[in-house]
Amino acid sequence: MQIYSSLPLKRGWQILTDLFAIAVVVVAWLFSRATFEAVSGLAVFGAGLEDAGSGFQSTMGNAAERIGGVPLIGDEASAPFLDAAEAGGFLINAGQDQQHSVAQAAAVVGWAIFLLPVLVLIPMWLVPRVQFVVRSTRTRRLNGEDGGRELLALRALVLAKPSQLRKVSEDPVRAWREGDQATLDGLARLALKREGVRAS
Repeated sequence: MQIYSSLPLKRGWQILTDLFAIAVVVVAWLFSRATFEAVSGLAVFGAGLEDAGSGFQSTMGNAAERIGGVPLIGDEASAPFLDAAEAGGFLINAGQDQQHSVAQAAAVVGWAIFLLPVLVLIPMWLVPRVQFVVRSTRTRRLNGEDGGRELLALRALVLAKPSQLRKVSEDPVRAWREGDQATLDGLARLALKREGVRAS
């Protein structure tokens, strides 16, 4: 498998783009984690509301229990405190709901901040890099096979610029048909260079 081009300039550019892509992913991950933590911090309000509701419910429940023990008037006098204790339950539920909503929002925002640059990198960097690795590996393998040089020469005839072909031969198509070895080698080198593979 050939990951980088054999051509120094192209190889240097590939290394730079790889380092840049890795840096983007790392920065996006760190920023997403920081954002997640910041948004998650908003859950403190829900936690405070839950604690307040729990404390209020406990206080009202205890008061209702004590008043309920008073003969004759206990049951009637404790009713408002029991109602107040139920209101504390609503505060507890509201606090828990707020914490749950904040946790969901933190997860969504955190992942969005991380995935957005990654999704941009996939078509702009990852796909071309994978395509290069596949093409260069296949080309290098073809260069070592019987008849591979002829196929590479044919590829050069199809894909290379006319000015490049003229440097190899005045009539490269005719030379290819006649099997001129020097022309075949020159055309094969063009095809290899195009895919970033060093000619052997």
